[in-house]
Amino acid sequence: MVYSFSFLLFVTVLFFAYYFLFRNHQWIVLLVGSLAFYLYTDLRFSVFLVVTTVMTFFGAIKLEQLADFQKSSIKENKEKWTKEEKKAFKATVSKKKRLLLTLIAIVAFGMLMVFKCKKFLPFSWLILPLGMSFYTFQSIGYLIDVYRGDVKAERNFLHYALFVSYFPQIIQGPINRFDKLHHQFFERHDFDFAQIRSGLWLFLWGLFKKLVIADRLALFVNMVTEHTDAPAGSIVVTAIFLFNIELYADFSGGIDMVRGISEIFGITLAENFKRPFFATTIGEYWHRWHISLSNWIRDYVFYPIALSKRYASFSSKLSKRNTHLGKTVPAGMVSVFTFLLIGLWHEFSIAYIAYGLWHGFVMASAQIFEPFFSFLNRCFSLNRESYAMKLFGRARTWIIISIGEMFTITGSFSGFLRLVYQIFHNFNWYRIVTDIEMYSLTYKDFFVVGIGVIIWYVVSVRQEEGMQIREHIAAQPWLFRYLLTAGVIMITLIFGVYGSSYNAADFIYGGF
Repeated sequence: MVYSFSFLLFVTVLFFAYYFLFRNHQWIVLLVGSLAFYLYTDLRFSVFLVVTTVMTFFGAIKLEQLADFQKSSIKENKEKWTKEEKKAFKATVSKKKRLLLTLIAIVAFGMLMVFKCKKFLPFSWLILPLGMSFYTFQSIGYLIDVYRGDVKAERNFLHYALFVSYFPQIIQGPINRFDKLHHQFFERHDFDFAQIRSGLWLFLWGLFKKLVIADRLALFVNMVTEHTDAPAGSIVVTAIFLFNIELYADFSGGIDMVRGISEIFGITLAENFKRPFFATTIGEYWHRWHISLSNWIRDYVFYPIALSKRYASFSSKLSKRNTHLGKTVPAGMVSVFTFLLIGLWHEFSIAYIAYGLWHGFVMASAQIFEPFFSFLNRCFSLNRESYAMKLFGRARTWIIISIGEMFTITGSFSGFLRLVYQIFHNFNWYRIVTDIEMYSLTYKDFFVVGIGVIIWYVVSVRQEEGMQIREHIAAQPWLFRYLLTAGVIMITLIFGVYGSSYNAADFIYGGF
């Protein structure tokens, strides 16, 4: 647990070593701390982290050597080689680079898929190694960047090992880019009280969302979706609605905590959420939700396919029949494929395949039928920028997301069908009032969650308006700052850790 006493003690020891004992070797403190943390929490499967690190480190160097060899050979034989010989040589080297990249990617993703497909394997003891999805995607992203020539290959193995194993990010992301994160490890970070305080505030905010909102809602949602007696459809709809809040509070709360811890050491991790439920379209939602994964899929899967010759050829042929379809149908097909990969990233199961396909088809449909939607807007004189239309768009997006979550909330496709059956055949709206306390939470618990969500919503609105919350708080008088901090700590302790419905649930995305 990121908020367990042992973990906080570990961070505290690391903090004093980082700023006071080994100020001239701060990156070594982070490396030793990261490796110790990983070995302590996941000793059995640490071999996969080692294999991925070694494989991508030397693979990147070899890719760069091949690229340098190509440049130097062409330069040396500039006057000797014909145009055809130069082209053939470049093709040979490119083939070697692609082969090497492909082999490493197959091995890395192959190891990951063994654990993602554990439901289909006769090994009940298989548990997804800590952070495996995140460090695999991060390492392969680095390898592709080197392959493309966007970054230089790291020649110091220990430096690269820190990039892969950095302990805050390995817990549950985000998926960082080498050029954005790597250099931060080796800059001198002096003790800065304002920055450390800001990181602690972010950690505390994440802790509030996790303990007060997410863990409390988890009791209700799990009880409804796993209940042996079929709950009323109205209870199911309520659980699905609240699951979205739980999932967002859990994941974003966890990310805030790890980003806050990282900021304490002067390291800024990539932002992973930008208030996704303010999105008015499904496309905007995915630009705001799990941003690091969405960007990874976009840069390393979607764009390479969309810029390929086969894609261009297919688009050109279709455009001869219909220009709009020529632009949107190929893009829609790639969207379906990329969202299928996002589903599989979560888990190799029918439920998550359906989850990915659902989002992919919605995205593709939005692109293909855009002219029809624009026609309706003109017919009814609708202004997409009006408050009413934005509110409608947010509600529509929430419903679309909720349908997608129904595939995964029970962990099986049969569970999805059971929920759908209850909604359409046994809705009984009045049971929201009469039966709500039968599922682990009391009215008092829902009141606490409601207050927590309102506070969260107000903060989100101000952020959406451009306010930098932590900077704004830091500018207030010291008495206000300390009273606010003490208040949040007390609320989190009373209604989170020591509340009557306390449920120390694991992070949802820790299982992915």
